[in-house]
Amino acid sequence: MAAPAPPAPARDAGLRLRRGEGGTLPFALLLLLVGFLALYPIGWLVAGSFSTGSPLEAGRLTLANYATAYGDPEMVKTLRSTIVFALGQMAVAVALGTALAWVVARTAVPGRRIFEFLITIVFLMPLILGVIAWTMLLSPGKGILNQALMALFGLERPPINIYSMGGMIFVQGLYVTPLAFLVIVPGFRAMNATLEEAARIAGAGAWGTFRRITLPMMAPSILSAALLLTIIGIESFDVPQLLGQPVGIFTYPTLIYGAVASRYPPDYGTGTALAVSLLGVTMIGVLLYRRATRMAERFATLSGKGGSVAPIDLGRWRWVVSGACWAFFALAVFLPLAVLLLGSFLRFFGRFDAETFTRLTFDNYARALSHPRVVEGAINSLLVSSAAALICVALALAVGYFAMRTARRGRGLLETLAMLPISFPATVLGLGLLWGYVVFPLPIYGTVAILLIAFATRYLPIGLRTLAGPLLQLSRELEEAAWISGAGRMRAVVAIVVPLLRPALLSAWVLLFMMFMRELGMSILLAGLNNPVLSVVMYDYYESGELPLLSALCLMLMLGVGLVALAVQAILSRRRFTIGVG
Repeated sequence: MAAPAPPAPARDAGLRLRRGEGGTLPFALLLLLVGFLALYPIGWLVAGSFSTGSPLEAGRLTLANYATAYGDPEMVKTLRSTIVFALGQMAVAVALGTALAWVVARTAVPGRRIFEFLITIVFLMPLILGVIAWTMLLSPGKGILNQALMALFGLERPPINIYSMGGMIFVQGLYVTPLAFLVIVPGFRAMNATLEEAARIAGAGAWGTFRRITLPMMAPSILSAALLLTIIGIESFDVPQLLGQPVGIFTYPTLIYGAVASRYPPDYGTGTALAVSLLGVTMIGVLLYRRATRMAERFATLSGKGGSVAPIDLGRWRWVVSGACWAFFALAVFLPLAVLLLGSFLRFFGRFDAETFTRLTFDNYARALSHPRVVEGAINSLLVSSAAALICVALALAVGYFAMRTARRGRGLLETLAMLPISFPATVLGLGLLWGYVVFPLPIYGTVAILLIAFATRYLPIGLRTLAGPLLQLSRELEEAAWISGAGRMRAVVAIVVPLLRPALLSAWVLLFMMFMRELGMSILLAGLNNPVLSVVMYDYYESGELPLLSALCLMLMLGVGLVALAVQAILSRRRFTIGVG
């Protein structure tokens, strides 16, 4: 009797790939790369905090940096300012985000579909744009609203000062509200609405139902949003640096930046000691946030019994609620854009009167388009943001594929390392990169390459989370057919997975591109004088008081980024993607 034929090589290879075998070398190289990106700068940061030296000179082991940092009497004031700012902006954003999520997901308020679109616009607006606009509106000396209020009520002094803790909380809270909305609104949509219906049948009004039924069931989602926004507030750099630092209000990130960038010689010891402490706080915060999101699953009320009911009718109050929503978007979008548009046509920013509109000019746009530093910064930003977004998406796809679509041992470690930078504040990672790549054998520091590394490292978790859903939803049938036909894993990924995920990949790319174009916390430490990026150029103009020129620059930035987003949306709308293995 003839011996059974051995299995076909292609089928055998396909079965091994299906079990998660094969591809050992690519997996090992990816694990080393992701581990290096996440751990190398933080390792140097921690080592530097215990050294008497600087990035360019060796030092001896010491604890003096921590003693110096926390022995400063001003540290108590900085700690208090950081806590007040983080909790204040969180409270504003969670309150507004919860209200908007309820209106959009649970009520029949007129305009709720438009509100959902506008909240996306607020999310995409650069934070520095909001800061500039509200500086022009509420600065104590020249703010348009302050001048109007003084003229209207006969005041001798400006009633509102944007350069204050209250101003910082207001601006930051306004522009992180979309994050609270995005975290909370899925919970409202997944909640079993029959519980609210039962409360209304029992005689409870809309407010009573919201307070006694809706809010308790939404508590885990609201807690998750509160933790996330507190972390963001603790690590925020833009608003505290632009609105707080000029009047002596410091938070941890701005104090770190001041220690290494505003002092001569730079105080790397104090900066690294503060950075390591801040890193520890944010890592604990991220762990608490992940625990809160897991806890939210226990409160799920959506079942397969069709709990959907008609949206809540607020009666005549629906117009009041709709008006309140429009007021929010007026403050967050319409008023800032209007003042930036006006400011971009002014020769100088100062006193406003009837003659102001006779002195309008297009010179600011001409200056912005012809100034060498602006042009160089714009080109660098476009190139760096495009390339970094591409690198980040490619890394996220590779990590996500091994972590979610294979059974390979070590995939959990790979995903953990990839997600680790989500707990790195921008200024902390920037300082770690500065320290680590000054001594790196290759000439990376001082070039745009270090920005590519910084962006890819810091935002890899966002790219991975963006692609996680599409990767998990993708069926394995076509992949397995390609394996059995003799295609290797790499060929199957390129020919099958990438075309199927192209809409998600393009969406992730444009999201990251927009984030990189406006990033400031790392860029201001790493860009260097010879490689400016647009966000740093805009910061320099803000510091020098060039608000009309800066207004024109902000509007052109928004227009450019918007055109990129529209172009990608046009590509996605075609949905003509081909799949094949050759």
